[in-house]
Amino acid sequence: MVVASPSPTHPEKVQLIELPIIDLSAERSKVINLVTKACEEYGFFEVINHGVSHDIITRMEEQGLGFFAKPLGDKQKAGPATPFGYGCKNIGFNGDVGAVEYLMLGTNSLSIVERSYAISNDPKMF
Repeated sequence: MVVASPSPTHPEKVQLIELPIIDLSAERSKVINLVTKACEEYGFFEVINHGVSHDIITRMEEQGLGFFAKPLGDKQKAGPATPFGYGCKNIGFNGDVGAVEYLMLGTNSLSIVERSYAISNDPKMF
């Protein structure tokens, strides 16, 4: 999930773009080409027909928004991102500087359970 932070310093630079949509039910070689192109041109893409229920996506989005709304010190308890966990990096070139926060989760259930206490106010829901 990508969530834009408000930017009072550069509001005029905000542009809406339509992200590429990757349909995972398409033929495999087509999917590979579309993912490659989307990564090269945008760096992001939306995936459809992935088999993850709308309910799970909605709950994950809610948990993500709740996590990133926490104070910095609370978010840092879920880090550092080595490679998984919370991280924050300064980004930008050509004067478009800012910071990006991220939370990387592995697919190991035990690892997610251990981090869930720092990520969520309701670890069982997470």
